Amino acid sequence: MQALVNRHQNKGNSGAGILNGEQLKHKVSGGGIVYGTMISMGRNPGWGRTVGAFGLDYVIIDTEHAARSRSEVADYMAAFNYTGVVPIVRVPIPASHYVTMFLDAGAQGVLAPYCETVDEVKEVVAATKWKPLKGALARKAVDLGEFPSEETKEYLENRNRNNVCIIGIESVP
Repeated sequence: MQALVNRHQNKGNSGAGILNGEQLKHKVSGGGIVYGTMISMGRNPGWGRTVGAFGLDYVIIDTEHAARSRSEVADYMAAFNYTGVVPIVRVPIPASHYVTMFLDAGAQGVLAPYCETVDEVKEVVAATKWKPLKGALARKAVDLGEFPSEETKEYLENRNRNNVCIIGIESVP
């Protein structure tokens, strides 16, 4: 807890230490420590301001186990993006339409629960990393690394660079 208090004091009002999805990924892949929480039961997007004051790096909004409307999730995304906390949505199921819906609402990442097959993982990754490509174009991007053009690939990499993709594997084969 003291570490979070220190982080909060160091953040202050200057915005120092505020992360986006791309910076969060780099910090984790570089062996850094990030702090976060999950909101499952709260139904008030006003939590954004409160959680932002704790100095957390990310928050996961649970839509798998909690009934949330699209507008409520969009309000959460706006609040957390404003406070500099990376908002990640735990989607109800590992399906591309949920991934893109929440990314379009302002999420900087998704946690896809209970992925059981390679195809489910590919679908979630394609929707997170290569949106708005869909169908055969998305499959070519994921499976073969092929894009309609090099410009398209560069555009999508830049457009989706802040998107975080977390895959949840919750069973043992």
